[in-house]
Amino acid sequence: MAAEHRFLKFILPAKAFAAVRAGTKEWLAECPCGHKRDIWDSGGVRYKAAGEPRCLGYCPACRKNTMHKIRKKTEAEKREIP
Repeated sequence: MAAEHRFLKFILPAKAFAAVRAGTKEWLAECPCGHKRDIWDSGGVRYKAAGEPRCLGYCPACRKNTMHKIRKKTEAEKREIP
């Protein structure tokens, strides 16, 4: 578990932490090379958020720092990337 997640688990009640985790699991980061990864699994938190920002991040597939698009998962992606 990432340090941010441990901190949230420490300060939030169990029900609130579960809500933050569930909300964040709906988002993914997509590299221009096509590689997708879950925000929560990569150590991030995105709870009650809106919009589709871009942020600089490292892609393990192409091994480059690129601008990743942050977006909600589609229904198919929710089944592929739990």
